[in-house]
Amino acid sequence: MNAAHKSENSMQASWTPPAGFWEKVEPGDAVRLQRPGWPPYDGHVDDATPDGDIVWVLSVGERRLFHVADGYSLVAWP
Repeated sequence: MNAAHKSENSMQASWTPPAGFWEKVEPGDAVRLQRPGWPPYDGHVDDATPDGDIVWVLSVGERRLFHVADGYSLVAWP
């Protein structure tokens, strides 16, 4: 394993998403989910749990579930 790969793994292990945004999204909100080292995932919230830990996002004909503990940051677009 090279130094860059070790560094990337260390960064991912220590990074924590800003949970506050997760609690504030509602169905219909446009969102971007981002995880270090991965391309962003853009879509619209289809549903969310009351505690904000899980969101279902619709994007280009697919519905994906994201959990706050998966390491994604979530930003709602105006």
